[in-house]
Amino acid sequence: MSIGTLPQRTVGIRSGDEIHDALQHLPTRRDKPRPQGARAALGWALDPWKSPPIPMEPSPADALLRLMAQERTALAVRHDPRQSPQQRRYARGVAQALGWILGYTPDLPLVRPEATAGR
Repeated sequence: MSIGTLPQRTVGIRSGDEIHDALQHLPTRRDKPRPQGARAALGWALDPWKSPPIPMEPSPADALLRLMAQERTALAVRHDPRQSPQQRRYARGVAQALGWILGYTPDLPLVRPEATAGR
């Protein structure tokens, strides 16, 4: 499946199509912060020059370094006891989605593995 200009573009180790497909298969419940974080991270990864899901400073100039820095920022928020449980769950979704994009894990949590297999 091709979606405009994305198929030839890779983000981390994933293609634009893989990220788009993952977005299509994420749960859409608005009251769940973890899927919201994953959805925000996947959308942001397709255009990392927009504002990231979790604010970070400084923001690296290189797109791949921005993804890596955002994943590390999300992990820091995820494990910060000063953050609310909702903020930590949102950050967990961001970190997991970006970890999948960067190749740290073969499967994107919250998405059925068969939805992104075979790409």
